[in-house]
Amino acid sequence: MKRLLLLLPLLAACTSAEEPLPDTFDPAFSALVLHGPFDGEATLTATDSRGEAYDGLALGLPGSDWDVNDDDRDGFWLLGRLGTDVVRRYAWPDLGAPTLEFSAVSPSNPQVAAECGDALFVSRYDVAGEVGADVGVWELDGTPAGRVPLDGFGEGTDGNPEASSMVEQDGVLYVGLQRLDRDGGWVADPVGTVVAIDCATRGVVDSWETRANVSVRKGADGTIWARGDGGLQRFDGDGFVDVLTDDDLPAPMLGFAATDPLIVHTEDAGGANALWCVDDDVTLLDDGPARVWSLRAGPDGTAWASWRDHWLTPEIDPGGLAIYDAASCAEVARADLGSDPFAVAFTGLP
Repeated sequence: MKRLLLLLPLLAACTSAEEPLPDTFDPAFSALVLHGPFDGEATLTATDSRGEAYDGLALGLPGSDWDVNDDDRDGFWLLGRLGTDVVRRYAWPDLGAPTLEFSAVSPSNPQVAAECGDALFVSRYDVAGEVGADVGVWELDGTPAGRVPLDGFGEGTDGNPEASSMVEQDGVLYVGLQRLDRDGGWVADPVGTVVAIDCATRGVVDSWETRANVSVRKGADGTIWARGDGGLQRFDGDGFVDVLTDDDLPAPMLGFAATDPLIVHTEDAGGANALWCVDDDVTLLDDGPARVWSLRAGPDGTAWASWRDHWLTPEIDPGGLAIYDAASCAEVARADLGSDPFAVAFTGLP
């Protein structure tokens, strides 16, 4: 694979593939946790499946707007978003230098990277010189290979459908379009949309209406989930059907983990955040004054929550990373990484 010129400095890369992993790690899987202040520098820290940080496995990053995407047992994608507009791939557990780095075009605000077929697809929130969001396409060596335009799915007068979330299944990408009216106060259109992109033809082949401001996610069993304003939906092959609505919960839903049973994140009118285990009953799992910034299902069926303060609650102490067992509806571990976590992804160990 061709190595491209690096675009950004690596501030604190701390391990190479030749260095052994600690003897104390839990071999089930590893988590990659992004943490840091809103107005400072971000850090990517690797932990074991109990949330215990690997000594030395950390990477400093310029700026705070980054996200990390799952790839496979051998690597992961790191995306520099607003103002950075870069895509990197790392070969786990080598955080010393990316195996690939390229610009997603500036400004483009890349959201998710996914390998599909023989190419890499990146959902882009804004695209310089184009109307609205799209899904950019690159060869696996970083060579630009076109784009999948989404111009026809916009709303209001701004023409941008806001392509944000994206998952791959069986050679098809399911892309969640938030459809926010930027000229009207960034209010979500009442109708959300998920589009299907065929990775072989690199074109849109289907679309479905969903709840507003939709975000898609794939469960461990392959189920495609869509959370939108007012509820959670599941793809049944023909469309997205309601599974859970805000009427079933004590407060409006902001997120979920596709565990069994589901773990759901809510926020009430006063700004209080809570997590709930949802099966036949709705059982309180955890709550607090901090916000759950991300909630993800781990490979072992646990749920990982990033509790952190935010600009609306500057007086709140850092919340930390909490791990919950869905089956018993109980916290099993909590980690303090030195600053507030805001994103989690998972990778296997070689």
